Amino acid sequence: MDQLEKLKGKQIEVTYQGILYKGKLLGAGMAEIYLQTPTGQIELPMSGVTRVRELPKRKG
Repeated sequence: MDQLEKLKGKQIEVTYQGILYKGKLLGAGMAEIYLQTPTGQIELPMSGVTRVRELPKRKG
């Protein structure tokens, strides 16, 4: 949970049930992760999350 708190507000990549989601981490609770994606806000249950990583910052 502390690791997710450090990533709050950053662009991340989440693997949920084999599907890759990219977006800005809005927050995380004990049971879910909240992302802002290009298509809107989504909530992903932690039970299906297998990977979370910070995306590299874009140059330019």
